[in-house]
Parts: sequence; structure tokens; C-alpha cells
Amino acid sequence: MTSIIRTIETTVAIGIIVFSLSILAMSVIDGLIAIINLVGSTDTITGASMLFTPSFTVANLVRTDRRYSETDRGRNFAGLHTPVYRVFNSALKQLLQHRITRAFDVVDNRGFHKHIGYKSVLSVSISHGYSAVSIGARQIFAVDEWDRTIYHIDSVGRLTVTPYTQGYDMTDVIAQVSDAIDVIREHIKPSELATPSVQPTQWRLSKVIDDRPTLKPLVAQSSDVVVKFLQCSKNRTSWKVLWHEDGNPLNTRMESGMWHSAYKVEICGVVAWLPHSILGEIYDIYALLGRWTGSNTISLRIPNWWLEKNIASKMVHPELPF
Repeated sequence: MTSIIRTIETTVAIGIIVFSLSILAMSVIDGLIAIINLVGSTDTITGASMLFTPSFTVANLVRTDRRYSETDRGRNFAGLHTPVYRVFNSALKQLLQHRITRAFDVVDNRGFHKHIGYKSVLSVSISHGYSAVSIGARQIFAVDEWDRTIYHIDSVGRLTVTPYTQGYDMTDVIAQVSDAIDVIREHIKPSELATPSVQPTQWRLSKVIDDRPTLKPLVAQSSDVVVKFLQCSKNRTSWKVLWHEDGNPLNTRMESGMWHSAYKVEICGVVAWLPHSILGEIYDIYALLGRWTGSNTISLRIPNWWLEKNIASKMVHPELPF
């Protein structure tokens, strides 16, 4: 009986010791977490950012689905690209300075979508509220347009998470991108900087909206005469044809034109209506009227038979202008 009581007392004592050690370990862990949080937190421009270390990429912190698209109004996302725009301008300036733009994929003329990239090595992107900077597999900067949060990994791997502000300091991001461009520049092959050979685009007729009438070439027996333009006829011909690139039906171009049936002109003091159809293959009125000066006179090539019939025959003293 005595041995049983001693066994129970020993077991209870061991339990008390284990429980005490557990309490002590939890206290130590809580103390370490408090120290880590104290050391790991910092204030930035907004006074509300958190700093963690070390980090590799912010790609898994930003939502992958886009909030805005090309159909959204620009004011919805205007401003979210401002910090990365400073990186974009700095990178483009560096490419132009070293004359290596041809080796990069550069899109700088599409409104709210802009991009500078080199294969899978570098990417600076702005697109309808989404903006990000990646170097290799590391996305070092991104703006989440859903909650307007900035994620930034600096050159030593520290992650900063802060509410969006247009004045965010991009000095570190610009420096990292600049270093990446310097490395790329050292490894660019001469063939990447060569002027690409341009193959002529082959176009096929896609759709005839208004077919273009055929005009005959100007006859050989024609003369250059000074013509004064007076007015256009009310009747006119217009045409419109849609073409697509051979092998690429999404690349299309529209071809159109218009001309009036005749033009009231004055030649050598005689007024007459000059038909457009005898002026040769001029399919656009602006190609004709655009040559008239402020005085409404031009030198125009006209068939001799028309000049004899409509001008010379009506002159007081027939002196053909050709």
C-alpha cells in the first residue's frame, strides 16, 4: 500500500514539473515573438507599413485576377500606375542611352498599357490599374488594385507592405531594374540589335462594303493647263473596301475614297464642267482638290479632245491652251 502511494506521489510530482516547464516554454516563445515583432516592424511614408525579412517574391501576395479592363473608365484606375511609371521612364531612358531598345520588347504608345521586357529576365508592366516589376522569377514590386496595397521587396530581400500612395519612393526599384539592364546589356547578342528584315504584307479582300468603280488611265493626248476651281457637283461616288492580312485575319485595314462626278472650272476665261472620270486614276477627291492653292488655281492634265470641244470652241479668239 505504501509503495502505491509513493508511486502516485511521484507521478503527480512529475506532472507538476512537466506543466511548469510547458508554461515556461510558452512564456519564452511569446517573449521571442514580441522581440521579433518589435525588431521587424517599421514606419514608412504612410506610417502604417509592415516590414518582413527575408522575402523572395510578391507574386503570391497580389490577386491574380484583374479588377479593371480596357472597357472600364480610365478614372477608375488612374493614378495606380504612377510609381511604376517612374521606373518605366527610367528604364526607357537607359535603353535609349545605350541604344539597346531594339533588343527589348517595348510598348509605350497604348494609353493605359505600357511594357518594357527582355525575355523572362526583366518586366516592367503597366496595364489598366495593374502595375508590377519583375526581375527573373522574382516579382519585386506590385500594386494590388483590389485593395490598393503596395508590395515591395528591396535589394536585400525585405518586404514592405503599405497602402498605396503616388509618392511612394521607387529609388530602390529603379536601382534594381537599372542593375538588371546593365547585366542584360553585357550579354546581348549583336543579332538582337540588328534591323529586322521587313517582309511585305500580303493583303486579301475581306469584304466589299461599297465597291470601287474602275477609272481609266489618262489618255496619252493630254495637256497641262491652268485651271481655276469654282465648285463641285452635287452627285458624287464613294467606295469602301475591307482588307485582311494573308494568314492573319485579325489584322485588317479599311480602304475608302470619294470623288464628285464633275467640277465647275474656268480655263482661259471659259467656264465648263470637267468630268472626274477623264482625269485618270484619281480615286480620292483630296488627291485632286488638295492640290488647289489659296487662289483656287492649279496646273491640271486634261485630255486634248475635251479641251477642243469645251474650251477652244467657245473662245472668242480660238487659241488652244496646249
